Amino acid sequence: MLRWRLRVRKMTYILVDMITLLSCYMLTELVVSHFFVEESGLSGFERLSFVLIYTIMFVMLNLMFSTYEKTIENFGKLSVSNSFRLVFVTILSTINIAAVLFFLKVDFSRNVILVFAVLILIGTFVNRIIFGLVTGSSGRSERARNIIIVGYSDRGYQYIDEMKKYSYLDLNIIGYVSIKEHKQYTGIKTIGKLDDLGTLVKDYVVDEIAVARPLSYDERLKKELAECQSMGITVTMLLETYSKDMKAQVAMVGSLPVLKFHTVSLNENQIFMKRVLDVLGASIGLLMFGLAYILVGPLIKLETPGPIIFKQDRVGKNGRVFKVWKFRSMGVNAEAQKAALLASNEMDGHMFKMSDDPRITRIGAFIRKTSIDELPQFYNVLRGDMSLVGTRPPTVDEVKAYESRHRKRICITPGITGKWQVSGRSDIADFEEVVRLDTEYIGEWSVWLDIKIMLRTLLVVFKKQGSK
Repeated sequence: MLRWRLRVRKMTYILVDMITLLSCYMLTELVVSHFFVEESGLSGFERLSFVLIYTIMFVMLNLMFSTYEKTIENFGKLSVSNSFRLVFVTILSTINIAAVLFFLKVDFSRNVILVFAVLILIGTFVNRIIFGLVTGSSGRSERARNIIIVGYSDRGYQYIDEMKKYSYLDLNIIGYVSIKEHKQYTGIKTIGKLDDLGTLVKDYVVDEIAVARPLSYDERLKKELAECQSMGITVTMLLETYSKDMKAQVAMVGSLPVLKFHTVSLNENQIFMKRVLDVLGASIGLLMFGLAYILVGPLIKLETPGPIIFKQDRVGKNGRVFKVWKFRSMGVNAEAQKAALLASNEMDGHMFKMSDDPRITRIGAFIRKTSIDELPQFYNVLRGDMSLVGTRPPTVDEVKAYESRHRKRICITPGITGKWQVSGRSDIADFEEVVRLDTEYIGEWSVWLDIKIMLRTLLVVFKKQGSK
């Protein structure tokens, strides 16, 4: 868990730096040609090689001087010492690339090198400041991995100490649940007893339960943990297993060995690749969103008053509430009218679907039929609230009505599309069938499955199958 979270943060910084350097070079060409009335003196291939070599040097030096790690450990904020590291790395990279060009006797404009270096400094400082704001204290509370400690033991204290060491990776122990002990951990809030565990994971946003006692310690442990497992909550047992049927992963929390059990794949490489696909897909999707906003936005505004973008509270991974973005396809008072239409609900279960919904506008019917209304959700994907592929994000009211077994749908990051969407989309009228398909997706998940679902989604959208 720790290594994966650190790797994702580090690779995010590297990817952003690479994009920043490419953007800075394109801007450099414009600045030099406009103010110095000259060109770099290189062919297209040579320019590409120059940017590639400089980028490799820049990233390697940042890795060598632990710039990324120090920034992550400082909760994304740019400290004075790290600012000096960035300046030093930029200067050293510039000197190295200049030396390479000199020894290769390449005729290259010095103004280009100097302007490029200055723009890189500005660009990297700007992206660090933005990251600091995005991953600041308010953002961390929303994206932190929330953990409950069950049981009191010396091993539990070790686990807490390791979590505190890596708190910069957004690891948050929200409380302690006693089994039958009368002791409590210093500095950790006691939030209940073992019998309250099933209720606590619904009342709090919980991603993981760390059990500091063996199963033999109390006969109730198996039942309580099995219920949490059925809701998709990750269970970390300190050295002891509780089921042979669940997927298990040996992991290290600092120097402490643990076993993790989950119904979702815990393969770090696969999870990392999923996030890479999300970022790349969202970047392309946001371009389409921008174009659609210019073309469709005025039509939405002309037909009915109100905002172009409709924002609604939806439930994400393990109960997190976020604002989903869509192009508004209904009148401004649509939510208030929903109660009067519940009798016409065509879904059997905890979802609302209705053919010929009177709240839908004419332009709304068109953007729904073509799935254009979903394009703003690429913003949610880029933020990390959603993924390209996952389960449909339910409304807050829907989740309140869930039975425990239904909550497994929200144990992963929700997606713009998913297995049930490409298996019939709005034609499916049974909520239990939706749950079955989502559960199958969670159990079978792989990057390749996501790719296949995305390709099938394009086909379904093109044919306009089941869209309402």
